[in-house]
Amino acid sequence: MAKPNLCQSCGMPMKVSSDFGTEKDGTPSEKYCHHCYQNGEWKHSDLTFDEFYALSLKKFQESDMNRVEKFFLNKMYTKKFLKKLERWR
Repeated sequence: MAKPNLCQSCGMPMKVSSDFGTEKDGTPSEKYCHHCYQNGEWKHSDLTFDEFYALSLKKFQESDMNRVEKFFLNKMYTKKFLKKLERWR
């Protein structure tokens, strides 16, 4: 099974075309999800790293993941993980 792309801003797995953000010309972004990047621009560009982390973690926790997935998310989704993604290096 192929490993899904991870958004290089928030870490969200991008599995289907609707998960991907878009470039200015409307083509799908190869690196960023639709929650972070639309029309070649960052959504929430005014947030600091810490504010972005808190917002992303909250959105993941409110998603339709089951309890086991959320348990592992809370262990894995750290500031250290996020800082390894391309946007935050």
